[in-house]
Amino acid sequence: MPAPACSRSTVPCVIATTALLLCGCGPASDGQGAADANTGPAPTAAGCPGAFYPEWTSSPYVLPYPVGAAYTVDLSHCSGSYHSAGQPDAYAIDFDMDIGSVITAARAGLVVYVEESGIDYDFPNNLVVVRHADETFAQYMHLTTGGALVDIGQQVEQGDQIGRSGATGLAGYPHLHFVVTQGGWRYPYESTPTTFSNTQPNERSLASGYRYRAEPY
Repeated sequence: MPAPACSRSTVPCVIATTALLLCGCGPASDGQGAADANTGPAPTAAGCPGAFYPEWTSSPYVLPYPVGAAYTVDLSHCSGSYHSAGQPDAYAIDFDMDIGSVITAARAGLVVYVEESGIDYDFPNNLVVVRHADETFAQYMHLTTGGALVDIGQQVEQGDQIGRSGATGLAGYPHLHFVVTQGGWRYPYESTPTTFSNTQPNERSLASGYRYRAEPY
C-alpha cells in the first residue's frame, strides 16, 4: 500500500515498519511562537478517555527541550487520526520545532537505540530511544541528519542534550515526535500517558495548539 501524503495542512499520518517510520502532520506554527500560536494559559487538555494521568506536579518527566525554550504542541494525546485512542501513538505528542532545535532528555536513562543516517524529508526516520529505570522507553523521533548527540550505551541525565530536531522519515514538516512506551520500543508499541512537571498545569497532559515554556526544575 503506498504511503499517504503528508503536509502541514493534512491530518496526521503514520507508516510503521521495522525501520520505525513515523510521521505526524497537522496545522502547525513556528515553535517559538508564531502569530497563530496560542500563547496564553493552556486549557485542561481532554487527553484520552478513561486514562489515568500521573500528577503533573510530581511527574518524572520534564519537557524535552531546554529551560527557557517554548514550543507549540500540534498533535497530542488522543487528538485524532493515528494519535487516536487505541492506536500505538495514542499518547504521543508532536512539538513544532525548526530543524536543528536542541532536544533534551525528558527523564534520565540509558540510550538503547540511535538512528541518525536519515535525510530530512527522506528516509529512514532518525531517533534516539532512552530506557528508564522502570523499563519504560522515551522515543525522540524525526531528528535531523546526524542529529543524535548521544551514543548507544550512554547514560543520560534529565535535561542533557540528546539530539537536534528535524523532518526525517515520513515527517511532512519539522517537528519532534515524543512518545513514552512500555513493554518495548519497537512498533507496534504500547504508549503510555505522560505529564510534565516543569511547565504550566497539564493535568491531562498538553493541549494541542498551545505553546509550552520549559521552566527551571
